Amino acid sequence: MKTARFVVGALVTGSLVTCPPAHADFDFECKPGCWGAAAASVSTGQEVMRLNYETRQDAEDAAELWCDVKGQTNDCQVLTSGLGCLSIAVSADGKTFIGGNALFQDAADAAALNAAPPGSTIDLRDCNG
Repeated sequence: MKTARFVVGALVTGSLVTCPPAHADFDFECKPGCWGAAAASVSTGQEVMRLNYETRQDAEDAAELWCDVKGQTNDCQVLTSGLGCLSIAVSADGKTFIGGNALFQDAADAAALNAAPPGSTIDLRDCNG
């Protein structure tokens, strides 16, 4: 039985295997709060950003819950979470939501727009304080 090792950009046992995003490599508690998360609902178009939570999980849970409450739905999903700044890009038809996260707001906007379809715009943006 072959065992694959996780290596960035290397061919291991016949498959290209990459590491998960950097934010998954660490999780810690910060006080007074430095984690943020963004969530959206495709069915209602509701977008929510929650900032300054002590843990990533708390921020993600709050974003998803608050999105569901405000949108009166139960299909909200976390788009992005992390430290620094967050952005949500929305496609021109309003059906696609892309999250971006970076240390500075301009970089978070660029990350969201680079992953979004052409014609998308930044609809919601903010930074952890």
